Amino acid sequence: MTTRRQFLQTSAAATAAATISANAYAGGNDLIRIGLIGCGGRGTGAAVQALKADSNVKLWSMGDAFEDRLTSSLMRIQNNREVAE
Repeated sequence: MTTRRQFLQTSAAATAAATISANAYAGGNDLIRIGLIGCGGRGTGAAVQALKADSNVKLWSMGDAFEDRLTSSLMRIQNNREVAE
């Protein structure tokens, strides 16, 4: 049985390892890849804002439980002239 203390120690170690490896990788590239999970109006708006924030931000992946929302969101982003590229 795992104690609360063991769980926290393991979680902290895993988080630290992930942070170190992410920082080491990010240092060689200025590209910021974002993912959108939840392609409704609020999520799509947030993705557009992130894409407008910096020219090095790229929408890398999208996910939603409903395919029609995903498709609609992608079309809205592609049709936005400020962020389409």
